[in-house]
Amino acid sequence: MKRYLLATLLATLMLPSVLHASEPFKGTFIAKELGLKMVIDLYAESIEVPGMEMFGPLNGYINGIGLYRTWYVSKIRKCEDDKAVVHFSNDLGSETQAVELTLQGDSLLRFREIEGSVMKKAQGKKLVKIETDFVMKRL
Repeated sequence: MKRYLLATLLATLMLPSVLHASEPFKGTFIAKELGLKMVIDLYAESIEVPGMEMFGPLNGYINGIGLYRTWYVSKIRKCEDDKAVVHFSNDLGSETQAVELTLQGDSLLRFREIEGSVMKKAQGKKLVKIETDFVMKRL
């Protein structure tokens, strides 16, 4: 009985790391210094985008403090073991950008814009472009 309980406890503790390894492009990532949060599931349309519930579940979104508009995953161009190319569109559909997501270990993700519009953030009374290459950490 003790072995069974110990095995169950170990399996429960190891489950999150196994899930990250099998589906690395699924989860919540943050860029604390930029105030951004990205929630993605590139394997299934399973995420409700805040304010866009009428579209049903999508593959993910990115939003944050001061970010002008919520950007949702509109297309997945490529999804490999450690790299994905994803298209994000703003909630109006008027701007899009292609982004390369590259895994860096099991808890870091490099976000690099490769084409399209740049996301903007409100600073004071102006909209300023955010960085186009930064690292996000898995929550």
